Formats: sequence, C-alpha cells, structure tokens
Amino acid sequence: MANVLYSKEAFLAPLANKVIHRWCVALSGGVDSVVLLHFLRYTLDSSVPIIAIHVNHHLQASASAWQDFCRDMCRRWDIPLHVADVQIPKGGSVEANARRLRYEAIFSRLTAGDVLLTAHHEDDQAETVLLQLLRGAGLKGLAAMPQQMANEAGVIHYRPFLTLTRAEIEAYAQSNQLEHIHDLSNDDIAYDRNYLRQLVIPVLRQRWPSYARTLARSAQLSAQLLHWIEPLWQATLAQCRIEQSNCLDQNKLTALPPYECSEVVRLWLEDLGLPLPTEAQMHQVLKLVYRRRGKVAWHNVILTSYQNRLYALSAEEIKSRRGEFHWPENENRLCIDGIVLRRDKILGQGLAVANLADCVIRFRTPGERFHAAGRVGSHPLKKLFQEWGVPPWQRARIPLIYIQDELVAVVGYAYHARKLAATNEMGVVFNEESGM
Repeated sequence: MANVLYSKEAFLAPLANKVIHRWCVALSGGVDSVVLLHFLRYTLDSSVPIIAIHVNHHLQASASAWQDFCRDMCRRWDIPLHVADVQIPKGGSVEANARRLRYEAIFSRLTAGDVLLTAHHEDDQAETVLLQLLRGAGLKGLAAMPQQMANEAGVIHYRPFLTLTRAEIEAYAQSNQLEHIHDLSNDDIAYDRNYLRQLVIPVLRQRWPSYARTLARSAQLSAQLLHWIEPLWQATLAQCRIEQSNCLDQNKLTALPPYECSEVVRLWLEDLGLPLPTEAQMHQVLKLVYRRRGKVAWHNVILTSYQNRLYALSAEEIKSRRGEFHWPENENRLCIDGIVLRRDKILGQGLAVANLADCVIRFRTPGERFHAAGRVGSHPLKKLFQEWGVPPWQRARIPLIYIQDELVAVVGYAYHARKLAATNEMGVVFNEESGM
C-alpha cells in the first residue's frame, strides 16, 4: 500500500474556514493514534503546531511503559507531549468512567482554536452503532460519533479517520514500519465492545463484508435527521426551563408525550454536563415526571421532584451540613463547609449590632422554632421552610445564626422579629457569598 493514507485536501475539507491554532492528537500509543500522529507530522505538511496528549489511566500494569513509549516516540518526532494522570473511581462502568475522565483531562488542557484529533475509524463507528442498538438507544445514540463538533470553549473535536477502515490504518502502519502498543485489555471479551469485535463482528463480516460501511451510513443518516429535529426539542426545552438552570417546569413536561419528554430531559442533562441515564433509568425518570414524586439516581446524578419542578442534583448538593462554628467579632467573612458567609453593616437593616455578641453558625436539628419578622409568635422552622418553598434537601444546608443559643437569623430568608435594627440604628445583614 502507498505511504499516503489520506489526501491533505480530504483531511482539511471538513475544517474549511476554521481558524486553527494547534493540532492536538489524543495519543494512546495504539496503532490508530500512532498512525494519526505520523500522518499529521510527515504527510499533512501543515504549518500549524502539533502537540500530543497521552492519558495514563493506571488500569494496566504496563501503563507506565505505554507512557514511556509515547514520550520516546514524540521525542524522536519532535512533538511536545502532555501527559494527564487520571484515577478511575470504583463502581459503575470502568469503560464509561475511563472515557469520561479521559476527555475531561484532555479538554482541560485545550483552549479556543485548538483541534482535538482522535483516531476513531469506520470499524469503531460500526461497533458504536451496534452497541447503541443493543442498548435500545434513540436517534442520538444511533447517530453515534460525529465527525466534528465544537464545545463551548471553542475547541473542535475532529475524527478524520471515520471514513477509513481498521485494515487501511494497519496497512499504513506496516508500510511505514511504525511501532505501536497492543493493549491486551482489548482482547478481554468481558467488555461489551471487545465481545462484539472478537466474536460477533467476524460472523457479520462473513455474511455482509461491507457491514461496517453500511452501519456507518446509517449513523450518518441518523445524524442528519437529528440535525433537523434537535432544534425542535431545544425549543421545547427552552419553554420548560425556569429561572434555575438545574430545574424544569414539571407542568410543562407532563404536557408532552413520553418520547418527547425523554428527549427534552436528555438535552437538559447534556446542557448541564451530566451523564445520561440508561434506557431503564429513563423509564424511571418518566415515572418520576408524571407521578411527581420520588427520585432517580445514577452515577453522581439525582433527579427529584418538588412543587411541580424537576431538579437535577449532585450527591454533594443534597449532603447535609453539620457542626457549630463561632464567628469572631472582628471578621466580616467566614468560610465553613464549602460556603462563604459575609456580614455587612447597613443602617436600618438586618439585626441590631448590639445583638451580635457570641455569634454562632449552626445547621438544622429537629424541633427548631423561629420568630420570623412579620410573623406573630414563633413557628416550627420546618413549617417556615415549607412556606418559603425551600426544597427538603436544601434545608439542612442553610446556615442558621444563633446568639446565646437563640436562633436569630436564617441566612437568605428571615431575621428574628425582636432583634431587628431600628430605622436609625446600625444593623448587620448576613449573606451566603459564594462557594470556596
């Protein structure tokens, strides 16, 4: 086979009119990414700078050796190499977690004008379509991997090899005598993609030799249809949004048929940068939406309903705060448990300054009562939170101000009726400033 794998014109055509600052190759050390880097370095003849990014997942005993291989190769080819270390958490899908963390690590090193190049090819695309079909995916899943897309930071992710087969790439490597790594985990059929590649696809190829091209064409047609219909779903999502980005109007969601509701929820979760639910989990989400009660959790995401609003939360957002914190009189800011509290002196507002000796911050415990300004007598804090529309998971996270063991302020909501500053008296206003 000739040394030319891909013409320069064909490679650059999808990026026409794009301003490119750097080519950034995701380099695993496998044959596909090695060929991509070699093509870029020796065939493309581009004046744009090239860098390589290697992600060490520390999943294999030979991970350090792979990193050394990539470093040595980049040194010989005079290409800067950036190495990112990631630690895969326990629980969930190893493949999904590794993929998510890999892309997070890569994109964190890129800026507007960078083009991330990954070496996914036609066989990869066909495998992805099959996996999505077996998972019961919808149109977005069947569209599989787009050839290019840009994120909000202006980084373009480009897959130039999607029209090439694995055999063509391997022939190029052999013709150019390129060394590469063979990842033994790719032979492990415990992973779904490897099972398809090792046991299912050879049977398909024997019966339908051009199966990969056919499935890739189906992905392209699905992507074209998605390109037409997704703006309609985006418009529906915009109608369902309310002032909080992590919250949708449940009344508007329940007016939609289930298939449209599920697509709107998926788009919303994507906009929030959250992992998407499986098909089985989406069925549970639809039950939550239409029944308006309960919760659904996957990975670090929790969907729950409160007062006709659907919330997307993280485990950290619903974690109760605990402890007691003394606030020194000479400090205006206090950092505790991931929040920053601030107190400012304002004439005629908040609590009277004379009442601020021995100021203590606490969080909810059962049975608190509070005499809120504008109310007659004290009331259970639980009842006040309900009246104020505070979701249950937020109540144990709201700072409470105590003076001499008396609750005098619920930060962000109310001050004690008998502790207020008079019109001509200096007062103190408490606010949660921001995260730490």
